[in-house]
Amino acid sequence: MIRPTGLAQTIDLAADKARYDECAKKLLTYNSIIAWILKSCTKEFSEYSVSFIAEHCLKEKPEISQKAVHPDQPDRGQPDQNRILDGDQRIDGLNTEANSIKEQTVYYDIRFRAYIPDEKEPLQLIINLEIQLNDTPGYPLIKRGIYYCARMISEQYGTIFADEHYEDIQKVYSIWICPDPAKRRKNGIFKYHTVEEAVYGTSYTQQESYDLMEVVILNLGDADKKSDQEILDLLNVLFSADTPPEEKKKKLREDFHIAMTAEFESEVQVMCNLSQALVDQGVEKGIQQGIQQGIQQGEELLARLIQKLFALGRTEDVRRVAEDQEYRSILMKELL
Repeated sequence: MIRPTGLAQTIDLAADKARYDECAKKLLTYNSIIAWILKSCTKEFSEYSVSFIAEHCLKEKPEISQKAVHPDQPDRGQPDQNRILDGDQRIDGLNTEANSIKEQTVYYDIRFRAYIPDEKEPLQLIINLEIQLNDTPGYPLIKRGIYYCARMISEQYGTIFADEHYEDIQKVYSIWICPDPAKRRKNGIFKYHTVEEAVYGTSYTQQESYDLMEVVILNLGDADKKSDQEILDLLNVLFSADTPPEEKKKKLREDFHIAMTAEFESEVQVMCNLSQALVDQGVEKGIQQGIQQGIQQGEELLARLIQKLFALGRTEDVRRVAEDQEYRSILMKELL
């Protein structure tokens, strides 16, 4: 895990759920999960089987929190000789207000290319997957999704097309998964894309010329309640904090025909344990301060502890913290 330094980010805004985020992102990089998402959320892959997509349409290793969204911010792991100087770094003069103290580099969670190989000219899409744990971030989520799509189109200049060859622009998708939306928004799939409105006259433009970006928002619900959409049922199981690991693996194997490799099972196990740890720690605090407030504080405490362990290079302790409540309490007293 690449962690931000104190110099790069004055106030650590995003690390309260860092380990949970990382685990969720890792789960979404498996071809079997991506294939289900592509089949369910994109019209280009809807006619293909999940197995075909997993085996033939995903050739490249996904980028995970590596590519910066904004053009003037540095990508993670960028070689020094090509690194863009971080425009967020500044010194404050006397009596100068630090207006940008909350600014930080924003990265795409996951990004990859998907191909349909049996076309005369293979269709290529650029797909962005985002995990949105906060259902009410203070702005319309769809606007952020549209911005991400616009950035993925504009940055194709000089790599995918050059000069005035706009016909080579590749379509982009930004797919947002919200594991814990407000009750009124649970179990929903919403798509936003560009369409033509023929105000007067006969249309002469092919759809692929303007259908270049699409935002999809998946609001999850409860793992024990079936919906009419298989992708929601799959993700509800995958991200459930209440479903035991063995039951979760069984459902993925039997209902969605996903083989459970040792590595995949390990990621599911860690995520289940960490999710439960957040709840457990919250219940302990909730005795004095109320269950809801306690859960939130417990989540923050656990995230701070995990961040501290990574900062100290004690990565082996992270898994033990997730599995051993007594050991977790000892480390909290020691490090926090």
